[in-house]
Amino acid sequence: MAQYDNNCNSIDMELEAEAAVLRDIQNKMAEKMAAKTVPPTAEEQKEIDARSVFVGNVDFGSSIAEVEEHFKGCGVIIRTTIPKDKFTKRQKNFAYIEFESSESIENALVMNGSLFRARQIVVTAKRTNVPGMGAPRGGRGGATRGGVRGGRGGQQTVVVKYVYVNGTAPRGRGGFRGRFNPY
Repeated sequence: MAQYDNNCNSIDMELEAEAAVLRDIQNKMAEKMAAKTVPPTAEEQKEIDARSVFVGNVDFGSSIAEVEEHFKGCGVIIRTTIPKDKFTKRQKNFAYIEFESSESIENALVMNGSLFRARQIVVTAKRTNVPGMGAPRGGRGGATRGGVRGGRGGQQTVVVKYVYVNGTAPRGRGGFRGRFNPY
């Protein structure tokens, strides 16, 4: 009986030790995740954009290291980003470079028109993103061009004029000419 109690105590001690290690790992991961998931405020984003440049016409096969090498004489680079298309996963042909100081932007703007991988690049100061800048504009009564008519959500209605199942459309004024084949 004493051996059974001894064995249970050792198992309990092992479980407690493993639980402590797991808690420590979870706490470290939570600290890392909290630092990464906090987006910058609007003021912080404006300050970051004031130290950043947009580089256009970047070769599709170029890497971040190559872009940083091209701009290393302008100043200390904090971050270089080459966005990727979310569907095809191919990189786009532009990049953003964030410098340590805003004085580096003047040096980078001088690089406008220079050759990078046999392409003439465009370098401009990065603008601060304005929410809704690329949103579609409203037309007649909220109906989108060539799309579905309806309100802002809820049930949407599709207007179909005529579907002729057994044969062609009757000849007459208006309408369309020829056969209607929906499939």
